[in-house]
Amino acid sequence: MKAISDYIQEWEINAKTTRYKNHVRESIECIKECKKIGVLFSISWSGGKDSTAVAHLVKSIWPEVPIISQFDDCDWADKEPYMTQVAKKFGWEIIKAVPDFSVWEMARQYKIGVEHVCAGSHDMTKLAFFDPLNKKQKEHGAGGIFMGLRAEESRMREMNYYKRGMLYQLKSGEWRCNPIVRLLVDDVFSYLITNDVGINPCYLKNRFFPPQRIRLSWAFPTPSGVSKGEMRHIKYYYPQHYQRLQELNIQ
Repeated sequence: MKAISDYIQEWEINAKTTRYKNHVRESIECIKECKKIGVLFSISWSGGKDSTAVAHLVKSIWPEVPIISQFDDCDWADKEPYMTQVAKKFGWEIIKAVPDFSVWEMARQYKIGVEHVCAGSHDMTKLAFFDPLNKKQKEHGAGGIFMGLRAEESRMREMNYYKRGMLYQLKSGEWRCNPIVRLLVDDVFSYLITNDVGINPCYLKNRFFPPQRIRLSWAFPTPSGVSKGEMRHIKYYYPQHYQRLQELNIQ
C-alpha cells in the first residue's frame, strides 16, 4: 500500500487540473442557485470526506446555513474529535441530532448483524439516523438540505443525478442539493487538502485499503464489506469496536 504522503501529492496535482476546477466551479454555482430559492437550507454533515467538503463549500459561500450532524453510541472513535476540530478551526456551530436510545442495545434486541443491518424487521436507520436529523431540521426551519452524495458512489446515485440534477424539489416541497455529485473521490480529497480542511483520520488508516475505498458509516459492516475484508480492518484499527461486533455474533 502506498504511503499517505504519496496520495497527498497525487491529490495536490489533481487539484491543478482543468477538469477538477470546472467541477468545483459547478458546485459553487449550484450553491449560489440555492440561495436564490428563498428558503433556508441546512447542511447534513457526517464527518465523512464528502459531507465535509460540502460543509466547507457551502459555509464559504453561505455562512448562515446551519450544520446538523447525527451522533450516537455506534459512531467510530475518529468521528466526533475530527468534527470538533474542523468546526473550531472554521468557527462553525454543530447542531447535534442524537437518538434517545442506544444503537448498540437496539442491535442486540433485534440481533442486527451483517445480514440484518438493512432488514425490514427493524427501523434502526430511520429511528436512529433520519428521525433525529429531520426533527432538528424542522426545529431550525430548514426547507432544504445540502448533502454529500456523489454519482460515482453507486448506480442509484448516478441515475438520481441524471434524472434530477444537482438541485431538485421533492413532492413534499422540500429541496435537496448534492453540489459535489459530479466530483470523483480523488477530487474530494483534493478539495480537502488544498483548502486546508484536513482529512478525517479514518481515511489515513490504509494498511488494508487505500483511502478511496474506506467508508465512514455505522459500525455494522455490510455482507459486501465483510467479503472485502472490512472486519480485518476493524479488528486492526478499532479493536474495541471489533469486540462489540463479536458480541453481536458478527463474523
